[in-house]
Amino acid sequence: MVVKPSTRWSRIVLMMLVTSTMLLAGCESPAMKLRNQGLSLYHKGNYKSALVKFNGALKYNPADPRANYYAGASDFMLARYQEAAFHYKTAWTVDPNFGHVKSALAEALIRAGRPNQAMNFLERDAELTGRVNGRLRVARFYKRIGDLDDARVNYAKAASMAPSNPEVLMQVAEFYDSVGEKQAVRALYIRIYQLDPVMPGLVERMQHDGITISEALSAPMTATSRPAGTQ
Repeated sequence: MVVKPSTRWSRIVLMMLVTSTMLLAGCESPAMKLRNQGLSLYHKGNYKSALVKFNGALKYNPADPRANYYAGASDFMLARYQEAAFHYKTAWTVDPNFGHVKSALAEALIRAGRPNQAMNFLERDAELTGRVNGRLRVARFYKRIGDLDDARVNYAKAASMAPSNPEVLMQVAEFYDSVGEKQAVRALYIRIYQLDPVMPGLVERMQHDGITISEALSAPMTATSRPAGTQ
């Protein structure tokens, strides 16, 4: 039987794929194997057993940000907040952009009874990165610990950093609404409507606060508009 070239190549490609898969499976390091086992246990809610696996993986590679992050997450779920903060900080030191690690570290420090250290960390990070998301994170955590004055200052800074970003302005408006500063809320809702009139839920919020669409459309729109309290 003569095998057609196209069929022969298909078989060769298939064999190569099977061989590559086998090689990759065989090349899984002990650290990666333990970390993956830990992830499986973590997502099943078995945090104590997951922590054993993550700590095992970290013996091979103490600087692995993923293993450190999830070791911290497991510690956190077990109310081991000091240990959680240690692992989160290690993950952040290795990879400052690892998802959610900054908020996780701050929350662990707060739970460990170290709110000042948490806020110093977030403030320093916000200053270094200069990003509005970092400033919003600072504002949220000040609100989280009940420091509304500093929360207000940082929400105002976020609004001044992104005066044309409706998502940012909505977060600022939600804060002002939560503390009853209706004049600031009103100004922000009008500004947001001018930027994004179809933002979900915005018209309903405006109507609740007695703001008409015609009022929003007739209000002056300037890129430097700021809510009350902004410096």
